[in-house]
Amino acid sequence: MSQSNGNTLPLFPLPVVLFPGAELPLHIFEDRYKLMIGKVLDEQAPFGVVFWDGESTSVAETGCTAMISDVKKFDDGRMNLMTMGERRFKIVDVIQEQPYIIATIEYLEDNGTSEKADVLVKDIASVLKEILRLSSKLVDKEFEIQGTIPEDPVELSYWVAANFYGSPDDQQELLEMSGTEARLKEELAVLDSARKHLAAKVSLKDALG
Repeated sequence: MSQSNGNTLPLFPLPVVLFPGAELPLHIFEDRYKLMIGKVLDEQAPFGVVFWDGESTSVAETGCTAMISDVKKFDDGRMNLMTMGERRFKIVDVIQEQPYIIATIEYLEDNGTSEKADVLVKDIASVLKEILRLSSKLVDKEFEIQGTIPEDPVELSYWVAANFYGSPDDQQELLEMSGTEARLKEELAVLDSARKHLAAKVSLKDALG
């Protein structure tokens, strides 16, 4: 069975949430995933990363495709990979479970941007800069964001979710959102709460001298 025909994907359940545009390093050591990645490399095809919390027996229905950008192979068949998230998808049907999962999937698109989303981009950039300033002041050490803050609303919504959320459950909720504006609005609320918390800490530090 070819894994690259139509919307058919091999799936890799992991205790992480992958977003479009985010890098994900992987160490492949299980025989079934050595087999899966071997076929993916041969076909130069994507595979799907789906969140699995390590306790439940099921995986999330919404995931993100990953493309391999770099691979290092070891003599025993193990591999170190660097992958990049590309497209959100939803599992339609599982058509194979052994030795690894293969599913038919439906690609998901965000419902477009809006004038409000553009305003949210500016608001989030402003809050992030203030968070960096307050964090630097709090610990007397300069903090900088690696790279540049995306200006595209869709890209920014994924970037914030990947870099500023520590809970996979919260990240999964953001991945499942179909609306860019709704995702940005949720992220702005969380970031602004963090900004207020840091501001209070800085004020206390200043008061105590």
